[in-house]
Amino acid sequence: MTARRDARPVVKVGAHVRFRGVKWQVVALSGQTIHLVGPDGGGEAVLAGYLFADPGFTAIGADVPQAAPQ
Repeated sequence: MTARRDARPVVKVGAHVRFRGVKWQVVALSGQTIHLVGPDGGGEAVLAGYLFADPGFTAIGADVPQAAPQ
């Protein structure tokens, strides 16, 4: 996981994310589909928009964006 200049997390192979309350590892990217493997070895393919829209989604280890000045 790295952070771009605008501080939005970039998901790449090998990154860890929290999705639906579970820590997953990104194992493959295919177009808009992100392939995840969970701690129990089970896998799941999720559309990127669905993953990022999850209220509990977190890119583990990514820089947290700074608040916009008021």
